[in-house]
Amino acid sequence: MPLTDMEEKQTTEGSSTGAHVAIAHRLHTWSSTFRQFLRYCLVGGVNTAIDLLVLNILLWRFPTNNVQVLVVYNSFAYSSGAVSSFFLNKYWTFRHKHRTTRREVIRFASILLFEVLYSNGLVWLAGKTLQPVIANPTLWGNTSKLLAVAVGAVISYIFMRFWTFASGSQNQATQQETALEAASKSTTVLASSEAEHDHRAAGNKQAR
Repeated sequence: MPLTDMEEKQTTEGSSTGAHVAIAHRLHTWSSTFRQFLRYCLVGGVNTAIDLLVLNILLWRFPTNNVQVLVVYNSFAYSSGAVSSFFLNKYWTFRHKHRTTRREVIRFASILLFEVLYSNGLVWLAGKTLQPVIANPTLWGNTSKLLAVAVGAVISYIFMRFWTFASGSQNQATQQETALEAASKSTTVLASSEAEHDHRAAGNKQAR
């Protein structure tokens, strides 16, 4: 086989291997993000249970059909799950093993304030919509709350993922990129070694 053909073959094989590595990297990234979101949903389920428990205690002790009062109840209920949400998401969902930093606390507090505001807005909107339909205060309050939770879960995940714990995500992405570069370099070195070996073999044949 001519030397040029062998070099082209090695280049093609190296490019194909590099493409496979890149595809595997993308699949790993998507899989990791999907598993992370599942963990976040499980943590959200625990926090929602605490949230609903506090809300129902308030509705049981102080029944109301007033949307403004329901919004106040929601503020207390939503905030009650904030501490567990922070630590479960930090150590389990986003796998941050370092000590809690001041920046994380400030970011989380800022997000919590924002989440309480938009949760109250969603509860107010759902409560206003369902008020003529549902007369029972407990059922009305819980239905409004669940609608707000469904919309708020996605918003909360986005802020958690890309802001509160963004540094960990960036470190993970950097590690993945480093691993990809190392794999590509390894493939290139292997291809070069094989090409050199074939070249020497061809030279030996010509010498004979």
